[in-house]
Amino acid sequence: MTIWLLGLMALLFALTAALVTAAEAAFSYLPRQEGEVLVQESRTPSLRRILEAPVAHMHALRFWRVWFEMAGAVAVAILFHDLLDNVWLAGLLATAVMAAVGFVIVGVSPRQLGRMHAPAVVRLTAGLVATLCTVLGPIPRWLVQIGSSITPGAARDEAAFFTQEEFRELLSRASDAEMIEDNEAELIHSVFELGDTKVRSVMVPRTDMVTIESGSTLNQAMSLFLRSGYSRIPVIGESSDDIKGLLYLKDVVASLHGRPASNLSRPVDGDCRPARYVPESKPVGDLLRELQRESTHVAIVIDEYGGTAGLVTLEDLIEEIVGEIVDEYDSEVPEQERLADGEYRVSARMGIDDLGELFGLDLDDEEVDTVGGLLAKTLGRVPIVGSEVTIDGIGLRAERVEGRRNRVSHVIAYRLPPENTEQDERETIEADNERR
Repeated sequence: MTIWLLGLMALLFALTAALVTAAEAAFSYLPRQEGEVLVQESRTPSLRRILEAPVAHMHALRFWRVWFEMAGAVAVAILFHDLLDNVWLAGLLATAVMAAVGFVIVGVSPRQLGRMHAPAVVRLTAGLVATLCTVLGPIPRWLVQIGSSITPGAARDEAAFFTQEEFRELLSRASDAEMIEDNEAELIHSVFELGDTKVRSVMVPRTDMVTIESGSTLNQAMSLFLRSGYSRIPVIGESSDDIKGLLYLKDVVASLHGRPASNLSRPVDGDCRPARYVPESKPVGDLLRELQRESTHVAIVIDEYGGTAGLVTLEDLIEEIVGEIVDEYDSEVPEQERLADGEYRVSARMGIDDLGELFGLDLDDEEVDTVGGLLAKTLGRVPIVGSEVTIDGIGLRAERVEGRRNRVSHVIAYRLPPENTEQDERETIEADNERR
């Protein structure tokens, strides 16, 4: 009689552990939206309580799963001891049997069942789960706190069934197993990193901003739009810290197309829109949601002192998820290309030393390293198409812009006659100022 009772208890404990394991897997993999639908359909108070406190119920399930597995192992060990009357042999056999039973009946099959039929399992076990959690009370939470105190540096599972670290590990394994493409995995990782990235990391710095001064005419604004390639430009007062608003290309076109020629000389101030400001410490994810909600594409970034730190666009934020966006005008051009009349088309990223070698000169600058940097430094502002300067008898003219930020990508370099060097340097900078 005792042997049959022990066997029945061991079987009951194993089946209960399997049921609890299936419930744990089902509640872990069931999306919350589907859980809300089940609550509305079944009108089960226990399921509503579980959704209101999912972490507490999951901790209770994990505790009971371990308890029932241990109770089953003890029952099997006592059973073998009564049958064999040898404690060592009974312990060995009980360990082997419970390892097999625990792996197949408790470990593998119930988890697969819970994942495959999550809604049905959740509906059937909601009452049991709520009861088990009520019986234990705060005991699982105390045990979790004790475990957390032993490993204080470990991540705590306080808000969800899966922590972000666990999900990332699962994603990496899926990518390694070729269940998902590498670019898809990178996209999901980028979404996670979006919440940790600050606006200062993705903004266009103040030094790279193309602006137009308050009081400039619509004709000058249209020229700047066409040469820079931008569709939105900040309007500034005395400096970049004094932002008057944002000037949109479509507003300028609407004011000029089919309108009197006198509109060409109208100031841009009447057409600029109010600027949206955002602190540089704001998380990118929060700003992305705000810009989407407000249907805004550009925001001025301010630093801790209230000054202008730069600007950020909706494209900047999207690129943090999908990567660099290249348009159809970008092309593969050699770093240097010889043209007619001794001119060279060079990449803005070419080193200054390499540029000097083309003309047999020794160019050196302690502040910048590239041709684009040298052009911007000499010009004193962000270069756009047509910007032209002269350095040590070499003329540099910005030829084209590429990329989403419309930065100068290629420069035309040419040698000037010695007697014209100083005069041309003054004239090119003055001419560029007038065009702006």
